[in-house]
Amino acid sequence: MNDTDIFPIVPMPYHVRVTNEGLETSSPGRVALERFIMEVYVPDVHLVSAESTNRVISRYDQLSVTVDWTQKGGSSSMRAPIVRGSPYITMEYKGLTPVFNTIHAILSINGDGSQNRRVTGTQFVIQFNNGQLWKLYSLSNSPITLQWVNVNKMAAMTPFVGTLRLAIVHDANDLSALDAGAETYPVGGDVSYSFSTCSDSSVRANIQFTWVTKGADPSALLMLALPHHVDSLVAPNTTLTKRYRSMKGRMTGVIGNIWNLEEKLASISWTAPRPINPSMRADVAAALNQDKFKRAGSYATYWNGKELAAMGRLALIADELGQTDTASFIRERLKVDMDNWLLATNWNKLVYDRTWGGICSQSSMQNVYADFGLGWYNDHHFHYGYFAYAAAALGKADNAWLMSRKQQIVDLIRDFANPSKLDSFFPVTRNKDWYDGHSWAAGIFNFGDSKNQESSSEAVNAYYGVYLLGEALGDQQMSLFGRLLLATEIRSVQKYWQIKSSSEIYESEFAAHKLVGVLWSGKVDYTTFFGGLPEYVHGIQKLPFTPITEQLLDPAWIAEEHVVASQILTRSTPPVSDDWKAFTVMSGAILDQQSAWTQAHSLRYYDNGNTKTNTLYFIATR
Repeated sequence: MNDTDIFPIVPMPYHVRVTNEGLETSSPGRVALERFIMEVYVPDVHLVSAESTNRVISRYDQLSVTVDWTQKGGSSSMRAPIVRGSPYITMEYKGLTPVFNTIHAILSINGDGSQNRRVTGTQFVIQFNNGQLWKLYSLSNSPITLQWVNVNKMAAMTPFVGTLRLAIVHDANDLSALDAGAETYPVGGDVSYSFSTCSDSSVRANIQFTWVTKGADPSALLMLALPHHVDSLVAPNTTLTKRYRSMKGRMTGVIGNIWNLEEKLASISWTAPRPINPSMRADVAAALNQDKFKRAGSYATYWNGKELAAMGRLALIADELGQTDTASFIRERLKVDMDNWLLATNWNKLVYDRTWGGICSQSSMQNVYADFGLGWYNDHHFHYGYFAYAAAALGKADNAWLMSRKQQIVDLIRDFANPSKLDSFFPVTRNKDWYDGHSWAAGIFNFGDSKNQESSSEAVNAYYGVYLLGEALGDQQMSLFGRLLLATEIRSVQKYWQIKSSSEIYESEFAAHKLVGVLWSGKVDYTTFFGGLPEYVHGIQKLPFTPITEQLLDPAWIAEEHVVASQILTRSTPPVSDDWKAFTVMSGAILDQQSAWTQAHSLRYYDNGNTKTNTLYFIATR
């Protein structure tokens, strides 16, 4: 692969590009318009060596990746630990000659603008002609001597053994904090968690980030926290508040190698927190009598998964209505449709991919675009989250079937929500990004704006499915882990997809839409991958509607978002189709149950993952 084929990654606050020569770094610019906001990659600094090298990824964990460059024909090397949230770029040198390149003109080093000279020391303040100020730190047994080669380049005079750290300085007042944190640096990180029951019987999770460091004092480590971290961090020692900006808002410096974050876990399980409104019960039952014949007829994993989950939803509503015969009727048909996948009797079979360690559909292994790129690891949590929900809804009342299919179902869970580092078949939480707090839907496709996720609500649905499946299996660890994934997902969705008037994340021209359509590592869009109609953008961030939607859709946000969404429904050209209209009607019930109830009775057809029964049920339980 050539350097020109490599897109940047976004560890935050920087964007970095790994090249054949070294590490290229950008403190990105920002463009904010009505339909999108994007961070603009500019190759500000390139830390390389004078020698020719080969590169390889040497290690990775849940919070970092490490890249090594080795001298061609020699034993010298350099190494860059790329760790999430570091305000510094770090490069370890072992016998290679450091070179510092920039596309900008270097105006001065330590205040001196004399070019073609040598500077010796351990700290260098570097001023660029674009207004940027950077500080370079040398961690070594002896000072380093740099030759100012030309207006864009500095190079060490001899091979170097030590570590260079580089940070952009947004304000001269930040130098003292950056100086204090420079000697200790991260080389990796670990995520662990534990659970406890509180006096009010609620369950809390403690998530611990343990940063692996080098340097004499791990407690002096300086890292940057995102807004959702700050909301849940327990007693953080903070500095550099809002000095560094990312696509997810202003970051806060946190001093220390251990972060403790606390989450209250969801208590909503199978049913809504309130019973069906007695005056609406008959209409829900009448709709169920029609919808009970629904089947999962698609052979595509996503569409079929939605249909399976919709059938499971009908069975659970039948349970709540006390219609045991109808519930059994639906579950018997659901067994057949589920077994097509679990017993591999359909033509689009699920197969295990040994290359990347995952379960993919047969068609997606043969065609990169089939099943929305499932064979290239797009959307695994979306697709299999629906399967998990359907299996839980079926197994809740049919333990014999559930236990007979347990291994196949658990394997699907392991594909996207595996908790174990000892599992040699599947990665840990394939889609979940523990630093960002939410999941990514993009697989191994290469994108200029790095990773992305469109449907935040389907990610929430996936972990809700894991939680319920654990309940159905009587597996407390699966249930608790599902609730932890769910809680962190909802926190980040409410922070970065749902935009309240009080939010400081996005500029006002974009924030007026009240939500994000597609969130990328370095960009947000008000659109979807399947079209730009606003009902698509709003609907894809809400579906599917289940009891956990109660926790996902914050009423305070809906009060603002519904002003925008309800205006969409009045459009005549092109008219808003009923399947998408239903999602705005349902979310509107959070504000006005009776109005939504009236609107729902005028709907004629529904999304394949929704039904009239479920629409009325959701409204009737507000």
